[in-house]
Amino acid sequence: YEISNFHSWLYTVAKNHCLLKIRKDKHVFFEDINESVMENGDFFTPLDEEKTNEEKSALDYCMAKLGSEQRTSIEYFYYESKSYADIVSLTGYTLEKVKSYIQNGKRNLKNCILRLRALNEEQRVQTRNT
Repeated sequence: YEISNFHSWLYTVAKNHCLLKIRKDKHVFFEDINESVMENGDFFTPLDEEKTNEEKSALDYCMAKLGSEQRTSIEYFYYESKSYADIVSLTGYTLEKVKSYIQNGKRNLKNCILRLRALNEEQRVQTRNT
């Protein structure tokens, strides 16, 4: 094989090598997370970050809109750093219910906050246009 354009050849070889490597190592991109890491992990969540007054107000508003079980479970888990086992003993809920309340509560908070952001953005646009 004769290489007439070295740059094109090198680019093609490098690209194909990288694509093969990505395909070969594809299984590495997703990794199972141990439940204890999820329960007590020091990882970032939207509830942990610094917030503006508007974000704090939105979070407070949306927390108030949650059902009492979801709100209680989220407050214990995120604000008081309680483990699932601690929440079970404090509330009397089953472990499955605690996990469900936290997961569904986070989803409901996210949806509520996104709706509020959309409304606020819509109001800003209307204010600018008037």
